[in-house]
Amino acid sequence: MNSGNEGPARVQAAGRARLVGVWAWVAGVSAAVATGVLLFLGSGLHTLPALTWSAAVPVFFVAPLLRARAAGMAAFAGWFLGLSNLVRYLLTDLELPAVALGFLAALAAVFALTVLFFRALVVRGHPVMAALAAPALWAALDYLIANFSPHGAFTSLAYTQADVAPINQIVSLTGPWGLSFLLLLPAAVIAARRWILVGVLVVVAAGTCLYGVARLGHTTAPQLKIAVLSAEGADDAGWPDAGGPVILDRYRPLIVDAAKQGAQIVLLPEKMIDVHDGQLPPLFQELATSNKIQLVVGLGGDHNRALIFHPDGSTPTSYDKHHLIPGLESYPRGDHLATYDGWGLMICKDMDFPALARQYGKLGTGLLLVPALDFVDDGWLHSRMAILRGIENGVPIARDGSKGRLTLTDAYGRVVAETTAPADAPATLIGELRPGIDRTVYTAWGDWFAWLCGLVVLAGVVLLSRRGGRGSIRHGQLRGLPVADLPAGDAARDDAGDHHGSGPAGVAGGREAAGRSDGVHRAERGQRSDRPREPGGVRPLAPGTTDAPRQHGP
Repeated sequence: MNSGNEGPARVQAAGRARLVGVWAWVAGVSAAVATGVLLFLGSGLHTLPALTWSAAVPVFFVAPLLRARAAGMAAFAGWFLGLSNLVRYLLTDLELPAVALGFLAALAAVFALTVLFFRALVVRGHPVMAALAAPALWAALDYLIANFSPHGAFTSLAYTQADVAPINQIVSLTGPWGLSFLLLLPAAVIAARRWILVGVLVVVAAGTCLYGVARLGHTTAPQLKIAVLSAEGADDAGWPDAGGPVILDRYRPLIVDAAKQGAQIVLLPEKMIDVHDGQLPPLFQELATSNKIQLVVGLGGDHNRALIFHPDGSTPTSYDKHHLIPGLESYPRGDHLATYDGWGLMICKDMDFPALARQYGKLGTGLLLVPALDFVDDGWLHSRMAILRGIENGVPIARDGSKGRLTLTDAYGRVVAETTAPADAPATLIGELRPGIDRTVYTAWGDWFAWLCGLVVLAGVVLLSRRGGRGSIRHGQLRGLPVADLPAGDAARDDAGDHHGSGPAGVAGGREAAGRSDGVHRAERGQRSDRPREPGGVRPLAPGTTDAPRQHGP
């Protein structure tokens, strides 16, 4: 080697390393900020659903170009920034302790894990599998969170598309996990950089839309008039000695007026008054009988309970809330479903859990009546959770979200009537629904799509466990830059493309010594297809050649 040229070569290599390091830092930070902004606007209590589809793209796009640590940090930071749109809701509206922000950090970690899984498959030479397995992992983890979290599927991105027809109809096939998969699929396809995957994406998008259009072609003939009422409550809504009687006085004229307008069912909100066992106000039954209506009432006190008072004076149908708000509700947990004449009862947070709503679908329930109590700002989001439950099982829903949204939606999630229910004023919503279930694949087969996603993830893990794919990706080619100008690592010893040779932090691959890099992974040296090979397929390097083993004398 010419030692006279070694010094300038080292200087040039160091300069290139610094430039690549700066590029990596800028790319990672820019991607994190872009993802954070898009997610902030495209998720949360109020969304711009078009932005949700692109939120993951920036981080996914740069992930294969960075080292694993840098890619993971960018993914975590970007997602946590986007989820910060829920901070005020958690700390102020729900009055949860600051430790609740750890839940947002856990969700950001789930996204970072998904990005790292995608990156690992790409740099091992499996971009097609990466484009499918990463959204599959996201959907599978969404399913696991919904089953093990006390908040159910509250955090799912699927709700951002609840109003977007015909795409929202896919949940009648796959449950919300199908929408979760679709929301990350464009980012994975773009970042995988394979044209064939663009074709797959187009086919999937077209199929999803065509299915939704076909399903929305069904028309419903309204048959049942329903009134959904909300009136100003009180902090102390006890009966009979506190604010309970005043609250009932506010509701009495609203109920009578709704009956005069032809309402056959009158739905009141969750926990409108607090009663103890044996002290049920007789007024409810009197109003149901005198107005010939089915009166649905949500009560607090000893239980968080919903009752249907029947006009014939028979025993009210009773249902206790199954899923209580941790730290805010200490009632006994309900353990049974409640139906009457093909109608079912659920309460507020119960709608955050797909499995519970599916139980009603399996019973053939033709109408869900849902007393609820929103926290003002979350009215839209909670009402859209209910919409997806209706689409999943083909069931119309009447929901009374006092201090939030009053909604009537048909079996396909179409909003028949809707209004805002202010916290300090009465609100009335009257509309018609056709009771009856349009049975769905999701109701019949359950969470099959989530399990399918789990199998795809397993296939990706198997590919990563094989050593044959290492060293097959040249990161310079991924970046569209000259291979010789970018680091090449020891593919025989790397970890998902994290080569251990020296190189700028945050950049995939380490740089070989100046003057010795030819842009090819060292594991490929001595294996050129244009050279004769020794038995075993590897041609040994001649003594004295760069990287050749040193010869020792006896």
